[in-house]
Amino acid sequence: MKSKLAPSILSLIALLLVSWPGAPGAQQGPDTRTHVVRFDGPVGPEQRQALVRAGAEILEAFPPHGYLVRLAGEESGHSSLEHLDARVEPLSPASRLTPELRAITQGGTLPGGPITLRAVTFLGRPVAGPAGAVRDLVPPGATFLPVQDASGRGYLWLRVGPDELVRALERLVSHPDVLMVERLWPLEFKNDNSSWLIQSGKEEEGRTLWQNGLTGWGQVVGVADSGLDADACQFRHGPERDAVTLAIDEPQPPGFVIDRPENKVITYYVVGSADAYDDATGGFHGTHTTGDVAGDDYAHLATATAAGHDEQDGMAPGAQIVFQDIGAENGTLIGLMGVSMYDLLLQAHDTGARVHNNSYGSAFISVAYDSESSSIDQASWQLNDLLVVFAAGNSGMDDQGNLQSKSLGGTGSTAKNTLVVGASGPVELQIYGSSFRLQEDLLMFSSQGPTADSRLKPDLVAPGMVFSATSDPRTAINLGCCDAYDNDKVVSNNEDDNCNVDTDWPTFGTSFSSPIAVGAATLVRQYFTDGFWLAGEADPRAGFNPTNALLKAAMIAGAKPLTGVIIGMGTTDALSMPPSFEQGWGRVHLEDALHFAGDERHTLVLDDVPNPTPDNPMLTGADLAPFPHRSEPLSTGQERSWYLPVPREDRVLKACLVWSDPAAAPYSERTLVNNLDLEVVAPNGDQYMGNKDYDWFGFSQPSLRGNRDTNNNLECVILESPEQDWYQVKVLAESVDGNGQEGSDAQGYAVVVTGEFEAPAPEGLEPDRAAPGEVLEDVQLTGQHFVPGMEIDLGAGIEIQGFEVTDRRTATIATLSVAEDAELGERDATVTVLHTLTGAGQGLFEVSEQEQENGCSCGNSTGPKNCLLLLSLVCLVRLRRVRELII
Repeated sequence: MKSKLAPSILSLIALLLVSWPGAPGAQQGPDTRTHVVRFDGPVGPEQRQALVRAGAEILEAFPPHGYLVRLAGEESGHSSLEHLDARVEPLSPASRLTPELRAITQGGTLPGGPITLRAVTFLGRPVAGPAGAVRDLVPPGATFLPVQDASGRGYLWLRVGPDELVRALERLVSHPDVLMVERLWPLEFKNDNSSWLIQSGKEEEGRTLWQNGLTGWGQVVGVADSGLDADACQFRHGPERDAVTLAIDEPQPPGFVIDRPENKVITYYVVGSADAYDDATGGFHGTHTTGDVAGDDYAHLATATAAGHDEQDGMAPGAQIVFQDIGAENGTLIGLMGVSMYDLLLQAHDTGARVHNNSYGSAFISVAYDSESSSIDQASWQLNDLLVVFAAGNSGMDDQGNLQSKSLGGTGSTAKNTLVVGASGPVELQIYGSSFRLQEDLLMFSSQGPTADSRLKPDLVAPGMVFSATSDPRTAINLGCCDAYDNDKVVSNNEDDNCNVDTDWPTFGTSFSSPIAVGAATLVRQYFTDGFWLAGEADPRAGFNPTNALLKAAMIAGAKPLTGVIIGMGTTDALSMPPSFEQGWGRVHLEDALHFAGDERHTLVLDDVPNPTPDNPMLTGADLAPFPHRSEPLSTGQERSWYLPVPREDRVLKACLVWSDPAAAPYSERTLVNNLDLEVVAPNGDQYMGNKDYDWFGFSQPSLRGNRDTNNNLECVILESPEQDWYQVKVLAESVDGNGQEGSDAQGYAVVVTGEFEAPAPEGLEPDRAAPGEVLEDVQLTGQHFVPGMEIDLGAGIEIQGFEVTDRRTATIATLSVAEDAELGERDATVTVLHTLTGAGQGLFEVSEQEQENGCSCGNSTGPKNCLLLLSLVCLVRLRRVRELII
């Protein structure tokens, strides 16, 4: 019976396969249902509802003011969309290919051998159909990896030869679920003074953040890299064998497990086909970068209050580590093959990481918004408390010594929501007996922006020549011949408990600038979670969970411009002042980003609003709540504004706005989906617009034409010598189009201001006293440096309503109510601006009982003699009336 049924079953399966639209050999016509719809201005609910009524499903954002949509049914035209006030055109097969692949399908030169492609589906569309359409074109044993990630995006990695390439491309771009096909270029790594340089910037002042108790304690950082020498002294809390966290193969992203919560490394993942532990082919790259972030020699461990500093400890020695091993013994990043960036970041986030380092990028210059950039932006938008940091790349200068603009390394360096870091010089470099101090210079290899759509990248720079933890090659395991460079394969043995650091020669590359910035961002995050932001010292009651946008805004607000040159290969070139495509906003400088008790400079958090996405973990049960004074997310046409405290003379004032923008479709010509604008209004009415009208020295000038930045999701205004008067900061939602996903049509954001300000100083109240139960009206407050929006507090039992600042010296309280049980005595008048800057007038108000005698009260009489006279008269009248009644 079995032998007779088998042929029938096989025939049925064959028939189903041939008739399946995505089957090998099946004819797949061009997709006629997917269209590009562009509106002339901001897109509101009315336009989106009109699309739905026309039978269109919004698939992706296609800025500016556009969407990719899918029509219902099988119609080949777009007549149902013609009534819309918008431009509509089909999404052609050619537009689903990168320029290089498009040229091949149009008769261009074929590659000389097999190449790897990556096809990307629309969000929510399965990858099975595209995979079935090309499976027969991929030879046995070649790469063929279909993956559906946790965001709903499908990915297909496949390796095809030149003879099958054109057919594979044609089949893929004809499939209705395929958004884009790109060539997958190989990724590569972007190969102790730094700790004080990025903190105080002054050797004599040292590591001021560590001195104030910020060591990364209680924070978790994520690192995806070549591997880790997990038994090295920098990555364990003690000599015990159990202090070493061993590598595990499962779960794979996006699955997670907190393997050893008590250890320095809480989980060591081996991603995909990666090989566990670090290897020599990458120069023990992962061990270096992880050491830069959070290495901590257990000889003197960091604590909650002290760094316990040892030679070449990392920037955040108190932090714990989630490590994701993506490296192979042949030096490639094979672990990233078959995993989306969304899933990789989701795994790190769910394991506890809130800042994530990625020191790798394309082996070739790439400034496009590729599928990985879009995937990273999707993760950063939804995982709103995860800051993703990428190295800018090492292609800033060509082999002939010529500087190269648009030389970024692709992937995260071209995403919107990432913090991208270039390479500044080290404090001191000793070469052949000569000493060079290069901290004000940019290293020539540091890749430059802009991105393909003219966005500003890199964002910051940090030292790109560092001494760091390293594996010990003398005790490593030799696996025999051969690695990618025809050398013996050598990996860390994970047995020798070594404590090695570079001593003779530093490692260099933006690979090491990036983890230094990650360590710095980790300290910034602790600043907010431990409540330092409120009064400059730890206050757990004030701690909150900051958005990734706030961390980025604070880092940018504190950045210090490099004042030197671009240096390298025996030559120097001029260096532009920030903001520039060379150094971004300048070097990481935490002293100007964060204030501590006693500092003259202040950091003001005006707002920190999470994105209103249903998957935002900040809004669904995070251990810490978001910013307690946050506003609501902004929709098109809405505005928020704040008045700043009075600034001091001759001090720089800097305001920065950052938001984590929804992902745009890969390879969109423009990538900004939701456009917010930063505006600072001077006392004389001059307008300063974010990212516009900077002078030669990098200071903002008044906008004469009202120009606004429509490219970047990071905007700053920098004023050199502000007036001692009221400045107003505004955030305006020019267009919040969204990308069709729930919550994307309202935008969260963060605004930070740094500067030196005058605290408001109350000096007098009139009236200055009241009895329990009494209500006063039109109370006048006088003093100095008053500002609209400040708040007044007279202590428990006194309620104030209708507090309005009239000018810098006066304010009015509409009603002041004293509770019946209010405590008697003098009260200090405490006024606060933006939750942070506080001034107090001692004993300016008194709660006192009114004097009484024989049932007679003096009320508000002005002197004891008058009071006695009044009492006598009142009592005589009452006695006379009593006598009259008796008679």
